[in-house]
Amino acid sequence: MADKAAEAPPRLGRPPALSPQDRRAALTAAAGRVFMKEGFAGATMERIAAEAGMSKRTLYRFFPDKTAALEALLCAHEQRFALPPTSDAPGTDPRAEIRAVLLALTDYLLGEDQLALARLVIAEAPHHPALAEGFERLEISGVERRVQERFARLAQQAGHDPQHWRALAELMIGALIGPAHLAALAGPPGQTGRGEALETRVDRVIAAFTPALGLKG
Repeated sequence: MADKAAEAPPRLGRPPALSPQDRRAALTAAAGRVFMKEGFAGATMERIAAEAGMSKRTLYRFFPDKTAALEALLCAHEQRFALPPTSDAPGTDPRAEIRAVLLALTDYLLGEDQLALARLVIAEAPHHPALAEGFERLEISGVERRVQERFARLAQQAGHDPQHWRALAELMIGALIGPAHLAALAGPPGQTGRGEALETRVDRVIAAFTPALGLKG
């Protein structure tokens, strides 16, 4: 006769405890949802904790206030910006990688999540100036710095001045992103994306800066 105990289904125990990293990530994501629904001024630590399904005590262990939670959200967003793979092949035209980098940048900055976060900061900045400072420091400057570092690496591979290419990267980002970003921020949600027009603009920006980069047309 079969052992009835062996046939019994396994008992469901308590779910495994989250690691500190996973708990922080869950709280950060919950804070983002609350900020988007309630705005920064309307959000509360109680609401964030409830959204995450955790206690306020747990929330305060990671974030002393909602400003710290927003900074964590900004850092998490910046880490989502992924640059394309590098090319180490000698003699490779750097413009192909420059194009891939700039397209990755547009995909990130014009993504709906990123635009929603930018709209939140713009709406709240007059009443909470620290938000705009944090957004500039953790989002805009951080992403721009990574693009500049890639340009400097490409300059070294091509035998050009890395610092000069760093400066040109900033100008190219402004020429590419400025108008498109303003239009996306002012437009209705859900109607963003790269599109052929933006890809064409990337190509035109690269062509315009080709002489300054010291590359042959």
